[in-house]
Amino acid sequence: MDLVSAGQFKVSELIDGDLISIDGEVVTIISIADDPTGDIFFIKHENDFGEIEIAEYHYHDSVELFVFSE
Repeated sequence: MDLVSAGQFKVSELIDGDLISIDGEVVTIISIADDPTGDIFFIKHENDFGEIEIAEYHYHDSVELFVFSE
């Protein structure tokens, strides 16, 4: 199975388990939360090395979503 780009998606359209590109690396989303105003999203993600980090995005930001294809 190949990993292919499904295009750019707003952070508000993403769900837990999605594969996205952050800083050129494809990572798995663990959870997504937003601040009380809904302006800032916090994406907790895990990379290929098992490291867990949190990335911060504004509501209008987009990220590249990846899916597996046969």
